[in-house]
Amino acid sequence: MKIKNALVIAASFLVLSCSTETFHVNAPDTPMPEVVPQPLKVATWNTEHLASPSLSGCKPRQPSELDAMKRYAKSLDADIIALQEVASKEAIAAIFPAQEWKVILSSRADSPAYECRGSGYTSTQQKVAFVVKNTLPIGDVNDFEALALDMPGLRYGLAITLDEPTGPVTLLNVHLKSGCFVDDYQTSDERSCQVYGHQAAILENWIAQQQSSHGRFIIMGDFNHRLSLPQNRFRHELLNMTPSPILVTDKMTGCHPRYPVPIDHIIVGGMPASAIASPPQVHLFDDMHEEAMLSDHCAVSFAISP
Repeated sequence: MKIKNALVIAASFLVLSCSTETFHVNAPDTPMPEVVPQPLKVATWNTEHLASPSLSGCKPRQPSELDAMKRYAKSLDADIIALQEVASKEAIAAIFPAQEWKVILSSRADSPAYECRGSGYTSTQQKVAFVVKNTLPIGDVNDFEALALDMPGLRYGLAITLDEPTGPVTLLNVHLKSGCFVDDYQTSDERSCQVYGHQAAILENWIAQQQSSHGRFIIMGDFNHRLSLPQNRFRHELLNMTPSPILVTDKMTGCHPRYPVPIDHIIVGGMPASAIASPPQVHLFDDMHEEAMLSDHCAVSFAISP
């Protein structure tokens, strides 16, 4: 009897084993979830003399101020940020940690230091840079040296190509000559306006080259010019190009309490207006009193569809 019961039990295990194996072989594959491309969010921010060590340069900063800038940068929730007035990769790393961001810094040679206006401090370098989320693939990186006009102190532009699923997009970071705030730089005898006129022509030529190759592009940075004013000459020259690029920041108001007309701008081309997934946003600081602002420029961001 014991042998018979053992045979029955063994047979039962054999049937269950076969049934289980057959079930797994015939089970359908689990479908993979569809990956939906997300909009690309970019920002531009003039950090105002960001230096390392942080207590050096025209705007010395305490560690608590750097911590506040780090929190502010994180709150932008951007994938790529064009920075202006940064001295070095070390200065950038204090706000944008390497475990999250790739840093691409202009290779312009250091320019002579000068005494900072009204403070007695000694200047550090003013360069442009990009910080890019580590998860994003970057293609070509090129300094746009022509914008410096072979003049000490003028900034290079910086161009990077982002390899998007729908095709490459080129991002150009600029910080143009300061001091020319008239509507028409061609009517001014000021040296700053003559320099600005040369930079404007170079930038227009760069846009024309991008358009002739049907490339998608985003230009952003500190233009040091009031492009949103209807009578601004440079604005008219840009918007009268064929095809016309889009001045994303056209209707934007600046954040500085003394300078409500913005000079930080974003221009896009090679894509329809419908590709702009979100309008430009000016990111205010927690404390907007002039002496408490983290920088004399607020960051500006927007997003494009993939």
